[in-house]
Amino acid sequence: MLKLILFLQIVLLTLFFGAGYFIYLEIGAISSALEEAMGVIGEIQNLLPKLEVAVDTVISLEAAFQSLAGISDILTMLLDPLQGNS
Repeated sequence: MLKLILFLQIVLLTLFFGAGYFIYLEIGAISSALEEAMGVIGEIQNLLPKLEVAVDTVISLEAAFQSLAGISDILTMLLDPLQGNS
């Protein structure tokens, strides 16, 4: 009977150690994934100011192209005055 209890205790201890080791490995994997995610977040934070400058440049270029379309219409009317009357 004592041998059976000793055997069950050894089995339980082995299960506890195995579960503890598995949890340790999973925590390590989560930690490395979290470190990688934090690195990506840092890179994105470094790129955000550059992205804001690029967006501002595109917006200013859009306004310039809209004014160019207006200038093109004015030049067309000035160069071909008969087109506006017909």
